[in-house]
Amino acid sequence: MGEAELRGLVRWRVEDVPPEGRAGRVLGGLLHAVSAVVTLGADAAGGARRPDWSVPADPAAYLGLGTVRLRWPDSARAEPVAASREGVWAVPPGRPPRELPVRSWRVVRAVPATGSRRPRQADAPWRLELTDGSGTGTLTGAWLALAWIGTLAGWPEPSGPA
Repeated sequence: MGEAELRGLVRWRVEDVPPEGRAGRVLGGLLHAVSAVVTLGADAAGGARRPDWSVPADPAAYLGLGTVRLRWPDSARAEPVAASREGVWAVPPGRPPRELPVRSWRVVRAVPATGSRRPRQADAPWRLELTDGSGTGTLTGAWLALAWIGTLAGWPEPSGPA
């Protein structure tokens, strides 16, 4: 399953890339591939995964959402996050995954990454500010990845820059 199919499964709006943006997207992908080869895979070792938007047949397997990071609480070190069709987990290297209580959280603010001119396109970087009523944290990643997690959590689409 690719981006189009995953977009059909989320309840949040995901905008199409305008024709002039498609050329830049292809060039960006090529530059990332060259960078990975030149740095001998340092991008992969550092956790910088590009999304492929894959949804495995196994409902418990992680989707290809790229790099998603959680800071909970806000003062904590960021840790990687993965999601399946069943739930969302913090997946810190060298430690067992732990399920995140995303259904008890709510989005208080959604902010596109600095300088983003692609607000709600699938791969546009965003930050969601979250609360559980007593603590706060942030979740960062590509818009479609956050939309998937938001759909699993039952969050309404956040308002914010369009």
